[in-house]
Amino acid sequence: MSRRTQQLFSLSLLDLLTSALGAVIFLFIITPKGGASASMDRQAMVYFDTTLMKIHGDLPDSLLGKLSGDTMQVVLMAYQEDPQAEELVRAEAKKRAAERAKARAEAKTKDEERAKEAALAKAKRSQAANKKPAPTPKPKPTPTTKPTPKPEVKPTPTKPKPTPKPKPATSKPSYTGSGPSVPANLSIEVNWRDKGDNIDLFVCKDGDCVYGGRKKNKKIGNWDSGKSRNRIFGNDLRTNQEAVRQFDEIIPGEYQIYAQLKSSKENRNSVVINGLIYTKDPESLKERGEGFERTIELGKGRILIATIILEADGTYRMKKP
Repeated sequence: MSRRTQQLFSLSLLDLLTSALGAVIFLFIITPKGGASASMDRQAMVYFDTTLMKIHGDLPDSLLGKLSGDTMQVVLMAYQEDPQAEELVRAEAKKRAAERAKARAEAKTKDEERAKEAALAKAKRSQAANKKPAPTPKPKPTPTTKPTPKPEVKPTPTKPKPTPKPKPATSKPSYTGSGPSVPANLSIEVNWRDKGDNIDLFVCKDGDCVYGGRKKNKKIGNWDSGKSRNRIFGNDLRTNQEAVRQFDEIIPGEYQIYAQLKSSKENRNSVVINGLIYTKDPESLKERGEGFERTIELGKGRILIATIILEADGTYRMKKP
């Protein structure tokens, strides 16, 4: 058997070195550069909803023109941050608030006009009823003797019936604002401005709670994964919102909503959170809801935000502490 000479740079070794070099280049491309923290502006992101098993994503306007097949380097070079994104978001929020106020004012004006028209029609009907033709009087015969005057009988005064008081509304009117970020029959959401603030949402019922440590309870709902971490590269994908939702049906009962500020990278002692309570009747598909705002402080533990008494058709009453 002939002996073969061993070559150092064989084909297998070159394949191994090429694969290693490609892996290093791939890690270099997808790993953030430098020691600076990530921008607080909205980034191009994709996140996975473990409850509905769906993928959601946010894409900036600078990447809308990209086509399938573009390389990652082309996408990264085309991405541009919008320096006026925060101002645009505030302007859009003010515009939506103005539109909602205008819609409420128009609805109130229409209700007042309908009430005036109904009162006018009622007055016309009563006036027409009072204008009946009077009967023709018959000639009275000339009496020979004066008739005995009859004593006047005064009518017994009747007490006016008390006007029944209107019953208080048991639920909020139809919801006209933006719906929840994930479609659901019940959605209790909170959000805050800075992702560096670590805030937890707790929704409790009958002495039991759903939160980040316990994500699902059949009697309460499903906690939405607002915080996650990339285990491969260690990139923090924490968001600035959390929610508890019910998808199949609305479970009636009394719910307590708590929030807790656990930590803050900017060493804030208090943070303002915005919330939304949204319901949709599974049968009539009628939407109800309202937003709220609350300031929570560091080191105060769980703070009660609101208590809601929920019915199976989506009607509810909210009590604030």
